[in-house]
Amino acid sequence: MKKTYSIEGMSCNGCRGHVEKSLLNVTGVADVSVDLEDAEATVESQYEVPLENLQEALQNSQYSIKPQKVG
Repeated sequence: MKKTYSIEGMSCNGCRGHVEKSLLNVTGVADVSVDLEDAEATVESQYEVPLENLQEALQNSQYSIKPQKVG
C-alpha cells in the first residue's frame, strides 16, 4: 500500500531526513520517500497505517503531515 501526504515545515535536506526517519519508526511503515521540493512524503506499508500514527511521529517537531488533496 502506498499513500502520499503533504508535509509542512520542511526547508532543507536535514528536515527531509528528519521526517523520513521519524515516519520510518512508525509501526507498519515499510518505506518512506520524502520530496523536499514538492513538500510531500510517500509512505509504503503492508497495511493501512492510521494518519494519527504518522502525525504522532511528528508531533514534537516543526513538521506537520496531512492527507494530500486530490485534484
